[in-house]
Amino acid sequence: MLKVNGISYGWGDVDIKIPGVNLVLQEISYDDEQEAEESYGKGSKPRGYGKGNYKASGKMSMHRDDYDDLLDCLKALDKPFYGMEFPSVVVAYGNPGGRTRIDELKRVIFTKRSHKAAQGDKTLSVDIDLMIVGGIVEDGVEPV
Repeated sequence: MLKVNGISYGWGDVDIKIPGVNLVLQEISYDDEQEAEESYGKGSKPRGYGKGNYKASGKMSMHRDDYDDLLDCLKALDKPFYGMEFPSVVVAYGNPGGRTRIDELKRVIFTKRSHKAAQGDKTLSVDIDLMIVGGIVEDGVEPV
């Protein structure tokens, strides 16, 4: 559950928009990181630090029938699965009457897909790993 300023948000408060594709997701997760390393000189304590590369990635899960809709969309666009780049994936959440918060995943490409089926499953699902080339902008705040 997401929590911002004391207000708890649940999955029912989340809306996901991918331009050109109408997907119903079961789950989306995303994270980013900024490499940092201490720099040393004389003595045993760091004198400062240096920054390295920024990296963002994510994952989305959906039912197999929604994944099939995604494949149909890619076929209509004449795009291969790993050749599609989405300029923006928007994750919006907010409680009724409250301010809507927006996380934007910029320049998203697919990097892995995993299909699951097991005895007793009521639904089939597909997980897709994401590379978020342009970073994650949370509520208008750039990552770096």
